[in-house]
Amino acid sequence: MSGLRDFNQEQTYTLSVYLAHTDLEMDYFSLLVQLQRAGTVDLKKHLERKLESLITEALQLSKRISHEKKLSDQQRAVFYSSWIYSAVHLFTSIKEKGITLEEISLRFNLSKQKTVDIIQFLLSTGLCTEDSGRYSMGVQSTFVERGSPYLLKHHSNWRVKAIQKSEDISENELMYSGQFSLSKKDFEALRERLAKFLQEANLIVKESNAEDLACLNIDWFWLEK
Repeated sequence: MSGLRDFNQEQTYTLSVYLAHTDLEMDYFSLLVQLQRAGTVDLKKHLERKLESLITEALQLSKRISHEKKLSDQQRAVFYSSWIYSAVHLFTSIKEKGITLEEISLRFNLSKQKTVDIIQFLLSTGLCTEDSGRYSMGVQSTFVERGSPYLLKHHSNWRVKAIQKSEDISENELMYSGQFSLSKKDFEALRERLAKFLQEANLIVKESNAEDLACLNIDWFWLEK
């Protein structure tokens, strides 16, 4: 640790296990050690390219946040057409014995036919299950990755809901919009903190007892024309 010698691969692996690195972090740490020990310029360049590739992979939230269900394109077209499908899917998790059609209809002010249509779709995708007229969450989470044609619709659905909610925000809720001027280095550092927060938040939510529904929107981008 004094810096006089480099770690070998066995020491690198043992330290990664001790530090509870993820597989991606373990690979990155191992490459850092290999880069430090590399004896030729060509090998150093090769390892640097692999490190850059891992950084790019780490920045993809789809690699960092676990999700159980990948819908087909046809199913995505329906599920992301409106916030209501995701909201009803979440709502079916808040009672141990499930939710009735009437409870869904009352909560979201839906007609009986619309409620039935939504539930039938959620049942067909495995996102919900049915037992004696009560509906429960099946698959817990879905994910729409960067580059998907449904990503814009997914984001806009929930940001519209946030704008509507902002007119009647309560003291125990939180909304914030901030604009900053900062360095590219600090921008990347804050992005990494936000990504880690989302990882931690998803773990907390996964273990949390479902009592009600909430929405989290986070945006972090460079301001352009």
